[in-house]
Amino acid sequence: MKLAKTLLALVTASALLPAFSGDGFAEKFEALPQAVRETAKANMQNAFPVSIGTAKGADGFDYQVNTRLNGKYHDLVIDKAGKLVAVKDETDVASLPAPAKAALEKEAAAAKVMTLERVTEGNQVSYGALIKDNAQGTFVQLRIAADGTVKAKN
Repeated sequence: MKLAKTLLALVTASALLPAFSGDGFAEKFEALPQAVRETAKANMQNAFPVSIGTAKGADGFDYQVNTRLNGKYHDLVIDKAGKLVAVKDETDVASLPAPAKAALEKEAAAAKVMTLERVTEGNQVSYGALIKDNAQGTFVQLRIAADGTVKAKN
């Protein structure tokens, strides 16, 4: 049992090491444009930094700062000028408003919900889901408005 705990601690430490190594989060964060860094700092809410990437935006690519907050992901999408475009927070089906939950359950009736997120863009909230159709073996991305309207399916 002690060996298993030691191995678990080593695996955990090695998984976290890239976030703090020379090619890790800190260096990538400092390489971001100043306006993007300032917006990220203002919206990270004491979250644990994980990675930095890009997200396809309306005007090209935006920066995505991936973090974990209270054990769930809390991702910030920021445009190159430093404007907060979206906040993506991991959520669960029970947290959805009734119309969005009903729409998700209808769309995913014969599938498994792999990930579910609450997406806040300005004052608009929608829900993004990645579902796996077990019969077809395919993945489908859904975007559902709080009122249950399916905004995108691909």
